[in-house]
Amino acid sequence: MGFLRNRNGNMPKAEIIKEDVAQIRMADLPWRRFYGKTILISGANGYVPAYFVHTFLELNDSKNAGCKIIALCRSEDRARERFAEYWGRDDFVLHIQDVCKPIGIGENVSYFIHAASPAGIRSRHADPAATFSANVTGCENMLKLAATNHCEGFLFVSSVDIYGRMPNGERLTESRQGSLDTLNVRNAYSCGKRAAETLCAVYCAKYGLPIVVARPFQIFGPGIALDDGRLHIDFVSQLLSGDQIVLKSDGSAVRSFLYITDAITGMLSVLLNGIPGQAYNIVDENGEASVLELARRMADLSIGRNIEVVFDDAARSASGAFPCVTGSSEKLRRLGWLPSLSLNDGAKRMMKYYGLDVSEEGGISPC
Repeated sequence: MGFLRNRNGNMPKAEIIKEDVAQIRMADLPWRRFYGKTILISGANGYVPAYFVHTFLELNDSKNAGCKIIALCRSEDRARERFAEYWGRDDFVLHIQDVCKPIGIGENVSYFIHAASPAGIRSRHADPAATFSANVTGCENMLKLAATNHCEGFLFVSSVDIYGRMPNGERLTESRQGSLDTLNVRNAYSCGKRAAETLCAVYCAKYGLPIVVARPFQIFGPGIALDDGRLHIDFVSQLLSGDQIVLKSDGSAVRSFLYITDAITGMLSVLLNGIPGQAYNIVDENGEASVLELARRMADLSIGRNIEVVFDDAARSASGAFPCVTGSSEKLRRLGWLPSLSLNDGAKRMMKYYGLDVSEEGGISPC
């Protein structure tokens, strides 16, 4: 599809998201199972769960699907900014509360997408106790609500961080987990996600709830706060403020990146087609790149500027990043999921969203 441009030559933010949602809707999924159903999305203010909101409301607009979307958010101000275009719609309800408190929804909910959690590097480390509670207590509150409803599907959005440290940087599969120091407060997020997965297994076994777990790797795309702390948005932030990308490591660490449209279709595949009580990696092997490779590519994609990638030598020794965090998508692909956007094209769309001028040439090589 063609890209719309504003007077500066950049594509309007709203149009990028609309195109993304159109791409999601092209996925070969049993969309009719959502028709006429109420869907509760916790943590809806986040940039990833917000895409679920956009997608279901577009389903109503294009197919008259009759879905009702309840967006559970903690901050009303942020929600009013994120979802301003939906105010006044009968099919969109904003529910403001802390997910750590009992959730009172006065109607039957058919589908649950639990994504409430501090996810940014800085936010999750700022208050480890709140981070752990949001993941564990918040998940239990959602599960309790699901147990009292006619729940047709429950998706828990977990994280690649549950894997911990694996030997020799081996590719991560759903059946194995590595070491995770439970006494290190910086692991509050990872340990909270692990505990929440156990809660999901318990409620699945006790109540027969159709609960599935998604383990996303690095998801990138529009809507991430510029001060979030994750490396891809940190690169965008640096490109917006100057002509350097500064690495705080030697750049050799390898990560798996997935554009948000493919991440959403992957998680919907898990929700609709996954086996209850099981977990699925949300990852694409073709989206793997080292930190240095990604930085250089984003620098090369920037047109009209001479972007330099440099190293912060003082920060190198302090880096505790795992050398390689890559995963297997085999289990997800068995559900019929296929990615549609390359790492290169996804990076360009993210950069365009934040107002950066990018080249249409070039590509990112897998690691």
